[in-house]
Amino acid sequence: MKRLINYTAIIALMLAGCETELPIPPGNGQPRVVVYSELTAGETPQIRIGKSKLVTTGVDNGFELVPDAHVQLLSQDGTLIETLTNTPDPGDRMSVYAGKTKLQSLKTYRVKVDVPDMKEVTASAGIPANCKVELIDTVRTTLNGRPVLRFNLAVYGLPGARTYIVMEALKQSALVDSFFTYNGVRYNIAANEDLYESVKGQPGVVISKDTTFLNDYLRIPCYTQDESADNNQIGGLNENYNSILFNLQGKPLNTNLYINATALSSNQIEAIAPKGRVLVYIKSVTKEYYDFLLTYEKVKRNPGLNSLIQAVQLRNNTMGGLGIVGGNNQVVYKLYYDDL
Repeated sequence: MKRLINYTAIIALMLAGCETELPIPPGNGQPRVVVYSELTAGETPQIRIGKSKLVTTGVDNGFELVPDAHVQLLSQDGTLIETLTNTPDPGDRMSVYAGKTKLQSLKTYRVKVDVPDMKEVTASAGIPANCKVELIDTVRTTLNGRPVLRFNLAVYGLPGARTYIVMEALKQSALVDSFFTYNGVRYNIAANEDLYESVKGQPGVVISKDTTFLNDYLRIPCYTQDESADNNQIGGLNENYNSILFNLQGKPLNTNLYINATALSSNQIEAIAPKGRVLVYIKSVTKEYYDFLLTYEKVKRNPGLNSLIQAVQLRNNTMGGLGIVGGNNQVVYKLYYDDL
């Protein structure tokens, strides 16, 4: 899942209503290794690696890819579980290293990253137990004039422990291909259109579809009207967020999650999303990851551009570099509005 956080920023200055472009003086810092990973119970590890860049005039402030890192997944006591493999993804802004180990709840994992000529980076995260989630109902409605899909949810935190809940929604793209089977051979219709047109009416010709879900996601804006959400401390209850965040202690949470309905179906005139499926996540995460996501929502509203407000610093739990490795246990609701 692509959750790429850019740790560099371009500074602009506006004075007396006039915008002036100023050259940025050269910095004297050194690039650092950036690590981002959400370690999810029941899934295999994916670690994203990049190099930060010094902010300077005319330079793309995206991360530099790192195809030659040595990335290890370790147990809590430092025992090697596996060495991860670089799996290039042209659509990703960082280098992706993937493993085959299925991650487990209530276990702590360590990540060690060695990049040539760079300082070693380490981080660790425990995967919390999953909390109980009940979906009471879903309703299409409007919120502040926007079309939304409302989820009424009951979430039960972990007994005797503080529970950090994150709610998010994504649209996952899908590739839908049509096929026909002729004389026992399966053909793609688009690639064999002439043959298909000549045989489609013959007995024994079978037409079928196949849907492939892609590693390509569009984030769907989320809303809350719950005053107990930590989002209420950031930008209030009338804004959209990447994540809706709750810090639970004790009693169950009954709340409404709203997601933007224009992303549900690609067939709507006003649709903004590609054809695919909608994924709604209710996550139990580690405190460090929760703090990171909370401060990221603050950064979105105060990136340090054209502002005299002090910039918000993103939380970081890596040693020797930048970034976050978070533990996550999740419930996923998969919704299908497109004809796949």
